[in-house]
Amino acid sequence: MKILGIDPGSHRVGYAILERGSKRNQIQLVEYNVIDVAAKTPSPENLLEIRQKLGELIGYHKPQYASVEKLFFHKNSKTAGSVYEARGVVLLTLAEEGITIMEPTVTQIKKGITGNGNAQKADVKQALELILRIQLEHKLDDAWDAIAAAFVGNSMV
Repeated sequence: MKILGIDPGSHRVGYAILERGSKRNQIQLVEYNVIDVAAKTPSPENLLEIRQKLGELIGYHKPQYASVEKLFFHKNSKTAGSVYEARGVVLLTLAEEGITIMEPTVTQIKKGITGNGNAQKADVKQALELILRIQLEHKLDDAWDAIAAAFVGNSMV
C-alpha cells in the first residue's frame, strides 16, 4: 500500500511517498521532494502547474491514500488565501483520482512523529530519521513535512 503525504503551498508543494508492507510497522520511504513552481508565476498558472505535476506523480506511484496537512493561519491572510487555493487544487486532484484523503493538523502530525504537538521542525526531522532509519538529504523542509504527514496518515489507515 502506498501513501502520499502532501505539505501544501502556493508555489512549493512538499510531497512524499511511503510504502507500507503487510505489517503496519513495515514502512519504506520511496520518494520525497517538492513540486516547485517559479515564485512569480501568477494564479491560476501556478495552480495548473501544481495540478499537472501532482497528476504525473500520482500516475507514476499510484497511491491508495493521501495525507494532506490541514492548514491553520492567523497572521497573513493574503498568503493564506493563495495557499488555500493550492490546497484546494491538491484535494480536487486527489479526489478525481479516487484516492482516500486524510487531513491531519500540524499539531497532530508533530505529536504523531515526536509525541509533542509543539515540536520544532528540527525535532520532527530527527524523529523521522530515527523512525525510518535513514538520513534525510538536505532538501527543503516542505518535503520533510510531507514525509511526516504521510507517516501520520499511515497510522490513520
